[in-house]
Amino acid sequence: MNRIFKIEIKRAFRNRLFAATLCVAFAICVWHFMENVWIWRMYVYSDTYPLSAYEKWIGADNASVQPLLLYLIMPALCAIPYGRSFYFDVKSGYAAQIISRGKKSDYIRAKYGAAFVSGALIGMIPLVFDFLLTAMVFPMVIPQVGTGTFPVAAMDIMSGVFYTHPLVYNLIFVLIDGCFWGLLNCAVLWAVNFVRNRFWILLTPFIIYIFVFCMVHFVNRVSLSPVMFLRPSAPFRNDIRVVICAFIILIVVNVIFYIHAVKKELVAYE
Repeated sequence: MNRIFKIEIKRAFRNRLFAATLCVAFAICVWHFMENVWIWRMYVYSDTYPLSAYEKWIGADNASVQPLLLYLIMPALCAIPYGRSFYFDVKSGYAAQIISRGKKSDYIRAKYGAAFVSGALIGMIPLVFDFLLTAMVFPMVIPQVGTGTFPVAAMDIMSGVFYTHPLVYNLIFVLIDGCFWGLLNCAVLWAVNFVRNRFWILLTPFIIYIFVFCMVHFVNRVSLSPVMFLRPSAPFRNDIRVVICAFIILIVVNVIFYIHAVKKELVAYE
């Protein structure tokens, strides 16, 4: 299994699409940096409390278009480098060749592992990149509730961590975001069971993500949308139960489709 997993990881990262995807995410971060960070560099100490990297990085911004855009398209970006690999493996007969030389469960686990890792890293790297950019301009001043300039309210999840150890808070959210997008990215493996078009397979995580986004807006429960509860800035009051339920649903669905994929015979597409 380790040998197969290493091969799949190399396929996920050693391709031009991985670099191109990161470039798109970095471009959004640089756009945000230039419009919402760099222009304020001369006013760091102009108010009663210094401007802080913890209130200006893309994860803490609720007023600009760039954070919403990044969190909206992230599932699509995560799927681009590795999303079509399972489709091509089955279509070409490569999957059957690998399975004939080892355990099918090892191959399927390797595919899920590579999809998760690639999706998680593509989701986390741009966030870390943006925070480092912002920290080059603004000091990492500890947030203060009384200033009213920091996005996290006292009733939001982990608000105590944010106002005492904000770097830990950001790291936790980056990990939450990465794990969520990694689990959702595995939807490209589910999609092979239902569609035979590589374009639609690639878009499956994004379609699921946007469908949930539209449905919760329709019923006026915006806080249930991952576009909102994944953001460290907490645009709406966060509820830890929502986050836990979202992860449980993704894990259960992934396990179900993994078991189905192990039991199902892989037939090359025509």
